[in-house]
Amino acid sequence: MIHRVPVPRVDEIDTGLRLRHPDVQLAFADAQHPRTVLNEVSDSIKKDIPYWQTEGVAVAAVAPRADGSGVMVMVDQATADLAAAMRERYEFPNIELTQGEIAPA
Repeated sequence: MIHRVPVPRVDEIDTGLRLRHPDVQLAFADAQHPRTVLNEVSDSIKKDIPYWQTEGVAVAAVAPRADGSGVMVMVDQATADLAAAMRERYEFPNIELTQGEIAPA
């Protein structure tokens, strides 16, 4: 599965890839956000981990979603208020919180 942001002539690009790689089964899906935007948001959240610690939030992991739909943030206590605060702080609507923690290996 290849996720990509729709661009002009995207069908021609998809067709060209299929023709160059006929032995590979390729599937294409539109991503909601470019990888560069997802990386910027993820990096901003990672840089702000000390800030979130002062707010009583333990951020365990941050990563762009592989399908381009948003950014996943693993925190110790996932709440609707925290999700709203992160969306507002980073001016990005597609931040999804999941609950978890880093366990020692």
